[in-house]
Amino acid sequence: MGRIRHDLKLEIVRMHRSGASVAGIRRRLISMGHTVSRDTISYWIRKFEVGLFGDVCDTSVPTVFSSVTHRDADLIRDCLTRDPSLSSRDIHKVLKEDGATFGHSTTKWAIEASGFTHSKPRYGQMVRDANKVKRVEFCERLIASNDTFDDVIFSDECSVQLNQNKSCNYRPKDSHATVLPKPKHPLKIHVWAAISKRGASTIKLFEGIMDSEFYTNIILRDTLVPFIEMTFGPNHRFQQDNDPKHTSRRAKEFMEDHGINWWNVWPAESPDLNPIEMVWNELKRTVAREVPRTKQELQDCILRFWSTQMTAEKCATYIDHVFKVVPVCILMRGSATGDVPGKLFNERSRGKSIAYFQGRLADPDIQKKVASFVNQ
Repeated sequence: MGRIRHDLKLEIVRMHRSGASVAGIRRRLISMGHTVSRDTISYWIRKFEVGLFGDVCDTSVPTVFSSVTHRDADLIRDCLTRDPSLSSRDIHKVLKEDGATFGHSTTKWAIEASGFTHSKPRYGQMVRDANKVKRVEFCERLIASNDTFDDVIFSDECSVQLNQNKSCNYRPKDSHATVLPKPKHPLKIHVWAAISKRGASTIKLFEGIMDSEFYTNIILRDTLVPFIEMTFGPNHRFQQDNDPKHTSRRAKEFMEDHGINWWNVWPAESPDLNPIEMVWNELKRTVAREVPRTKQELQDCILRFWSTQMTAEKCATYIDHVFKVVPVCILMRGSATGDVPGKLFNERSRGKSIAYFQGRLADPDIQKKVASFVNQ
């Protein structure tokens, strides 16, 4: 009898309790993509009947094994609620100190049965308490004005490198993982660009460190000013983060002298409010798929992406996503929003508004998601 996952065992028990036959359970599992023999299904039904499982149909009570008590399940939940970074071996040690006698393998099953799973944490920017307050105040102003960002030019820099090695490779289960060579110091190209609902600026590629002189002369004078003159004229707002080279006296004087309307209200530590961050993510995924091998190939890949993909419609789609982020930022008291906006609001944001998504927070279904994603 082959070993099957614990969640499939629980599914077998649930279907058995609902009156399904062994043959019916097998057909159902096959339709779900799981080939399980009749003997295996019968085995786990017998195990259920002699009390191996707890009340698997009552979702309010953790499923436990005959050797795992509800006290153990409560202890698992308490430990992982206090410190989600604990490993299964850490949990097993705590359980043993509390008097448990089962092994590490059973501990892993009990953790799963208690409603927990494990995954790598997602990146989220660090936000200090003072900036959380500023982020909330900024988002409240955006909601009060129901800002559409029609006249905003969002800008930022990022670095793109060779040999990202982000692709996934399938391999036989018994074979070793594929080794993808990666240099210790991979070649990087830095880029600066801006997007707006009227389209994207020229993308500027450069190497080395960007200082205030380079930013003023090469970025503002040679790249941004032509874009503003051609696309907006005086009716625009220019967004940039609070990097020292962006806010240097040289840059400020240049913006004042050349009619660049700096939107000087941007809160620090707020990349999640800048839609161009999603553009950089798409750019890097494109580079990873195309796998350039030389500096020239990398440059060509970046320029090709920018010229073919960054249409006005694509830029507007990314910018409209901020409509979802703004109310969530307030909901989370200024903390990093991560992927919460997309999980709370499944619908497209294109053509909607901040007020629309602010109103959606009152929906009962959304409120259920809020309880799951947002720490109250």
